[in-house]
Amino acid sequence: MPFNFTKLIQPAALSAGLMLASFGAAHAAETGIYGNWVTERIQGHKVSGKIQSTLDIAKDGNISGSGGCNRYMGGMEIKGEKIKVLPGGATLMACLPAMMKQDSQFHTALGMVTSWKISNGKLILIDSKNREILRLKRA
Repeated sequence: MPFNFTKLIQPAALSAGLMLASFGAAHAAETGIYGNWVTERIQGHKVSGKIQSTLDIAKDGNISGSGGCNRYMGGMEIKGEKIKVLPGGATLMACLPAMMKQDSQFHTALGMVTSWKISNGKLILIDSKNREILRLKRA
């Protein structure tokens, strides 16, 4: 069952860290997965141009950003082209319904991610059935 950030009551401790095989670290650095990304599509659906769901991936494995309403933080293990999103924490703000909907969809999709690739400068996050779950562009 995918991890759902929106059901968190309190932010979790963020000392998860990153466990990279040497190949995984070199491969990730070459392809540019690290940095700031803005979501274009969630499970094949274009996101609102007025609501930004972001993903910031640090080289130490920490991730953070905004789902569109709430800020979140956590960790990510990257081993080659495999990804595991680690439990984290999120704020629990109330926003406009459209923002809350995109926020929930983003966090649900992020919890389903198992691998990644870069295609035409876009970060494509993929689930265990090899389906595109999130498509992001550089911020």
